[in-house]
This record gives sequence, structure tokens and C-alpha cells, in this order.
Amino acid sequence: MVVLWGRVCLTLLLAGCFISFAWGMRYFFRHPAQGSSGMRIIRACSIVFALLQLAAVLLFFQSLVAGIVAAVLYVLSAALFWWTIRANRALPLSAAFLDDLPVHLNDRGPYRFIRHPFYTSYLLAWLAGAVAVPSLWLAPTVIMMLVIYWKASQAEENKFARSTLAASYAAYRARTGRFLPNPWKLVGSGNARWWLKNAPRLD
Repeated sequence: MVVLWGRVCLTLLLAGCFISFAWGMRYFFRHPAQGSSGMRIIRACSIVFALLQLAAVLLFFQSLVAGIVAAVLYVLSAALFWWTIRANRALPLSAAFLDDLPVHLNDRGPYRFIRHPFYTSYLLAWLAGAVAVPSLWLAPTVIMMLVIYWKASQAEENKFARSTLAASYAAYRARTGRFLPNPWKLVGSGNARWWLKNAPRLD
């Protein structure tokens, strides 16, 4: 019974994350009608790999401990995704692998600590599925998506380097991590002071 309920909960969390991502791709990001070849690759891989992870959870999930860890990762993924959506609600972003140059630099919300929080959110969801059902045949779903998101993030950073925001972005890049907060950069930047000032009080 515990395993059954675990499968149900993980399936709902997985679906919630990937439905959120599909909504973002369809309604939030700006892109031409035909999209880009990179976006088509992301879309195709996302559909195939999401179905593989869903099947793995439904058929092979067994470990309660792994399920709890995976559930936490799914919740973190969804929370980070919607936090990033909120940080960009005034000026939505272009979809991945487009050639347009950026016209603004966002350093609010999760962007204070990481430069590509959307990709971090996606990777947390992919990792959650592989944690829920530890299996060698699910590992490529995480690795391949990591490679794709790394290339997409590099392309976006190259666009900033060619734009009028190049100097501002170089300074921003020096104090943030790509997908995860960089503790060394965090200590040496204003982010640490911001966190100490705004952290919730326990007294």
C-alpha cells in the first residue's frame, strides 16, 4: 500500500512539474511560430524522457526513502520554476537557442544567485525521476538534458557578450553561479549581505 501511494504521489508531482514546464514553453517564452531547431530538440527529448520516467515510476518504484527524496526534488523544481516565472512576469524571456540579442538583464529573485534558474528547475525534475527509480537506463535522461541545458545556457551567455549589456553581464556573471549558487562568489558579492538583511528572523 505504501508503495502504491508513493507511486501515485510521485506521478502527480512529476505531472505537475512537466505540465508547468509545458505551460511555460507554450505561453510564457517568446518564440517565432516555427521555433528553432534547438527548441525542437528540447521538446522532443522532453516528451520522450518524461514518458520514460513516468513509466519507471509507475512500474518500478519501490523505495520509500528514494521516494521522499524525489518528492522533495519535485517540489523544489516546481517552486523554483514559478519563482522564476514571477521574477520575469514584467519582461518574458525568449525561448532557448534563438538568435535575438537580450535587451534587459534580470538580477531579481533567483537570479540573484544563479544565472539560469529555469534550467536548474528542469534539471531538478529530471534528477527526481532518476532518484525515485535508480536505474542505469534512466541516467541518460538526466545526462542528455544536462548537456542540452548547458549548451543552451552557453548560447544565452554568448548573446549577452555580443549585446550592449556585455559589461553589466560580465559583472553579474562574476557574482553568480550558472545552475547552482557559487559559495565563493556569494561570499565575495553583495548577495551575502542581501541574504543576511532579508533572512527570516527566528526570534
